[in-house]
Amino acid sequence: MRVLLALAALALSAAASAQELPMTREGLDSAIGQYFAGADRNGDGRLDREETAAILGFARSMLTARRDAEPFILDTGPDGRPRLSLNENGPLSQGGMADMLYRRTDADGDGALSLAEVRAAGREAFDLADRDHDGILDDQEREAAKKKIGLLSKVFGG
Repeated sequence: MRVLLALAALALSAAASAQELPMTREGLDSAIGQYFAGADRNGDGRLDREETAAILGFARSMLTARRDAEPFILDTGPDGRPRLSLNENGPLSQGGMADMLYRRTDADGDGALSLAEVRAAGREAFDLADRDHDGILDDQEREAAKKKIGLLSKVFGG
């Protein structure tokens, strides 16, 4: 569930950063379409990793750098004892998490995000935020969604 919420926030963050979070699924679809068109700099109808990093405000390397497979590094501390630390280029790093979310959104695995894939992730996010499933985000649901988006933004250093 937490991974899905993070994915949802990734899909919504572009729309939410420049305007209020849309109150309806249709409003969200429209907002995502507008941001997608602006993000698709080469006009090919797909967002590659560089375009996605740019629209989300990430450093280009956040989505384009090669990742190490190992999540942790085992080395020796100054006192001679073994120490385990997080691999800053591994799958649990900020970049690794952004990469995982990108791959999760890329449903067909072709290495680029289509408008349909981004909208599908946005709809998942909307449906999670719409607790009463009435198709409209009331003030309480919108505030809760904005808070989750804000938390994810902090995770990614935004």
